Amino acid sequence: MKIIGIFCCLLLLSACSKKTDQPADLVKPVITINTPFSGQVFTAGQSIPIAGTITDNQYIAEVHIHVSNNLTGTLLMDVHLYPATNSTTFNQSITASAGIEYKIQVIAKDKNVNESTATVLANGN
Repeated sequence: MKIIGIFCCLLLLSACSKKTDQPADLVKPVITINTPFSGQVFTAGQSIPIAGTITDNQYIAEVHIHVSNNLTGTLLMDVHLYPATNSTTFNQSITASAGIEYKIQVIAKDKNVNESTATVLANGN
């Protein structure tokens, strides 16, 4: 009788398990930085627009926008977005200072932790 009870429990548990016959998502998000373009020069006090789009075949879980001083590595801006959709835009800005080479990096992860990175450099003059 014990064996029949164990068999019934195992049968019930297997019927409730998730199906894993769907293919794994291996597609990374696609990032397009529209502004600034790489090498663009900004006057001190001028706003540096950071804008673009991100798409994924399923779901964008996280977006990180990091702006740092490319020469010192100092982080100047750190923005985290959670779009929860398969397509999104971003639009941030930072004020330019003279003599800084800005490294603008956008990182996107989908819900399966596929990750993409796009980077541009801009200069404060």
